Amino acid sequence: MRRAAVAAFLALAGPDAIAQVACDLAVTPLAFGIYDTLGALDNRVNGDVSIDCRLLNPNAAQRISYSIAIGAGNSGSFARRTMRSLGRADLLAYNVYLNSVSPATVWGDGTGGSVPATGSITVNKNTPRRPVSLPMIGVIPARQPVGAGVYGDTLTVTITWN
Repeated sequence: MRRAAVAAFLALAGPDAIAQVACDLAVTPLAFGIYDTLGALDNRVNGDVSIDCRLLNPNAAQRISYSIAIGAGNSGSFARRTMRSLGRADLLAYNVYLNSVSPATVWGDGTGGSVPATGSITVNKNTPRRPVSLPMIGVIPARQPVGAGVYGDTLTVTITWN
């Protein structure tokens, strides 16, 4: 997974006024390191997706709801994401899990048995900057017979403001 930085400027309507909010999205990539094809244990690593919102108008207040989806990657499937190595036919299976729901919940877009991360952020003059970190877990199942190489996949992270 690659690091992504995205800025979103929102004009959100509240009951009394329009609050101007700016948000940044950052992704800490999953770096699996060396995979032992004979190892008995799954290879687990941690990463996260962070949202950092701030008010552009210090006297405003806003509650922002979001949904964060992670794409299926090379495989096109949430049931079994795969990594590839250039010049090799081997596929290394892995998946990304949303730990805030349960350690076995596949983080995706809501299709194919996956779920997006959802929540809300309240930004007001008492907390004008409000970061939220959503932990994710990457897992490569043990004992996959793949050849040596550098395996990778690119996942798209999409945030939708509700």
